[in-house]
Amino acid sequence: MNTINRTAFSNLKLNKGRNIMAGIAILLTTLLIFVIPAIGLGTVEIDMAAANKVYPTFHVMYRNVKPDTAEAISHRAEVETAGLRQDPAMIPVPDGTGWMVYMDDTARKLNKTKLEEGNFPKNGNEIAVSNGLLKAMGITAGIGDTIELPYQPVEADGVGYEKKQEFVITGLLPTQKDSDDSGIYSAMVTRDFVEQEQPESVRRYRVMLRVAGAESMTTDEIKDIYKQIALEMGISEADIADNSIYLSANYRDPSLYAGIAGIMLIVILAGIMTIYSLYYITMIYKVQEFGKLKALGATKRQIRQIVFREGMLTSCIAIPLGLIAGSIAASIGYRFLLSAYGTENPLRPVVIELIENHEVTLLKPWIYVMAAAVSLLTVVCALIRPMQIAARISPVEAMRYDGSMKTKKKLRRGCPEMTLFRLTGANLSRNKKRTVMTIVTLSLTGILFMVISTVLSCADPEEIARDSVFDEFQISVDSRTGDKMHPELEWSVLCKNNPLNRDFEKQVMNIPGVEKITKASLLQVELPDLMDGDETWKTGIIGIPEEYADKMQQTVKEGSCTYEELQQGDKILIDENMLSYIPGTKIGDTLRVVIRSGNNLIPKEFEIAAIADMPYGMNHLSFLVLPNSVIHELAGLEMDYYWSVAADQKRLQSVEKELKSLIKTNELLELKSYEDEVAYNEKNTSFLSQLCYVFMIVLGGVGIMNLINTMVNSIYVRRRELGIMQAIGLSEKQLVRMLQLEGIFYTAGTLLLSLGFGNLLGYLVFLYAKKNRMFGILSYHYPAAQTVVLIIVILTIQLLLTYLIMKNFRKQSMIERIRLSEA
Repeated sequence: MNTINRTAFSNLKLNKGRNIMAGIAILLTTLLIFVIPAIGLGTVEIDMAAANKVYPTFHVMYRNVKPDTAEAISHRAEVETAGLRQDPAMIPVPDGTGWMVYMDDTARKLNKTKLEEGNFPKNGNEIAVSNGLLKAMGITAGIGDTIELPYQPVEADGVGYEKKQEFVITGLLPTQKDSDDSGIYSAMVTRDFVEQEQPESVRRYRVMLRVAGAESMTTDEIKDIYKQIALEMGISEADIADNSIYLSANYRDPSLYAGIAGIMLIVILAGIMTIYSLYYITMIYKVQEFGKLKALGATKRQIRQIVFREGMLTSCIAIPLGLIAGSIAASIGYRFLLSAYGTENPLRPVVIELIENHEVTLLKPWIYVMAAAVSLLTVVCALIRPMQIAARISPVEAMRYDGSMKTKKKLRRGCPEMTLFRLTGANLSRNKKRTVMTIVTLSLTGILFMVISTVLSCADPEEIARDSVFDEFQISVDSRTGDKMHPELEWSVLCKNNPLNRDFEKQVMNIPGVEKITKASLLQVELPDLMDGDETWKTGIIGIPEEYADKMQQTVKEGSCTYEELQQGDKILIDENMLSYIPGTKIGDTLRVVIRSGNNLIPKEFEIAAIADMPYGMNHLSFLVLPNSVIHELAGLEMDYYWSVAADQKRLQSVEKELKSLIKTNELLELKSYEDEVAYNEKNTSFLSQLCYVFMIVLGGVGIMNLINTMVNSIYVRRRELGIMQAIGLSEKQLVRMLQLEGIFYTAGTLLLSLGFGNLLGYLVFLYAKKNRMFGILSYHYPAAQTVVLIIVILTIQLLLTYLIMKNFRKQSMIERIRLSEA
């Protein structure tokens, strides 16, 4: 071990207190740098792993694909894997429909097709059926039995004449929960059967495929690739059916990575400032020591190396401990995140299973390497300035150095008498940079705390719930837009036989406790002048009831119009959020739409009468609004889509039970209650609050290390000075008061900056969040409780710190303190 290493190691032991605090700061910084990406990216990965276990894993399905085209698709470089499905025949099921389906091994794997019992059919007349199909056909049979089934082969121009054939059951398919209600069943057959019933010229496959390299792509990039494949292979847009559930579950939001990087940057900056401050403040009081080393022949480079290696030795201890603590915190965090999954979420049991069985590696080696490297770089950045200070001081200047900053003043003002306030001010002004740095470092954490507290305080669960559910319950139609695998669920199809009809209205109104139903309608339209990618923009116009006329007029922000003016049918109200999609739109402009009502397409022009900022309970996330009467007149049908149900507060539970019973009989309707929305929002807000405040506690710990270091070093370097002052009459009570005044200055400065800038930035963030509808924020709520907590915590820390410092200070006698500098 050379002289530099021995000196650095000796300093490590000598400056034990400082290095412990620096080590804690480095440990906490490393912990946060490790935990943030581990939990953020780990949550995404475990979601994807659960989705891959539950949902079919193909990205897209091409329909009506010729055999040679299907073969060509499977050999393309952009395709990771492709499977074939063919429905060669229909089974005439009493009061229902059955399909004979062939899928190759790849298609079965991609579609997550499994058997309850037995094996998949392979050759000849083998078949796999469900018990539900056998029951519907009136057949009692099991695996190994031979059954006779009627079927109609699918031909080029439709379905052919009925045939009958005997099949041998090799496996039992699970009966889907909704099969009995929908009357739709399926049976698996062999490729031999397909070739028997369909010549190659008639055969049209469904090709399920996964895009190669999708793990590193966004959802939009995946879609672009399979659309380009379809274009090059001559597959029409109508025959492209994406696996929207799987794609949504595997969606990689670029803003997530930006958010993780932003939070990590805050942690790194806080770590650099705190560690730098710790070493800088200590360096002020070690200038004489380094001056002596230079007088003995140490070069500037050697002085820098002593400071650097001392910091590296501290890091070598703190960083591994931080990684261990981060691993434990991340593991606990993953289990805590399970509370984010509602009990009704189909992924919840799968996520629990994945975590408990360690099927997904969440703590990845690269995260350990990244966290260690970033933490080490943080320490290096923090040490640069202290190294420069230590290296540039001359031996003569070092021996005269007393810790105060140089000033341009040639004369020092004296005072006729000395008071505790003047003594406190003299010490604080001795090194203003140190004082300011300590206050700023602590204030940054306080400012961030106030900003986060403001956002969480404004996210009021009850207010957010009332914004979307005006009354106690909301019943709506569960339609799907753009689902090419289920076109029968389009609203333009469902509205022909609207489930929200008069018979259903009578059933709802007959429930004891139901007081009123307020109806809103929906009209699907296309905007021919606006494009969504390669297609015209499809959206909806909400028809609001006359009962909401006053509420509607109160939301108008630009222009003016009344409900009665809109009833004329030539003007329309738009939500201000639409302006982000069509900038430059102004009042008086003409908006062309094509109305989709059943099978009819009706062109219509409206004048934009006003721009409004409407609550979700009124616009239901649509940008265009008309009166209910106009919607019904334009469509020529009853277009009710949302019913707001008011009920007696004393009978809410019984009303909800009856409504759920009614909704259960109709799978096209869904129910939402105000209480459920409040509970959901409270859960989300509570979950987010806990994450944020845990993060702030750890980050605050980093800043507190700096305050402790400042106070301790301030007392340590002045022990002889304070001893002399006590010898000439300074009482212990006065000494405690002086230290308390110093602490009060740091506390007041921290609170002033934290509350001043924190409240200002918090309000600006609120305005941004409200404008962009982040977290459902609607109105400003000052975080009074959090402000009180911040004040109490800072005061408590300061008082406790003063008490502990004085307790340690009393252990030395006055003579020992005075003689300290002679050692």
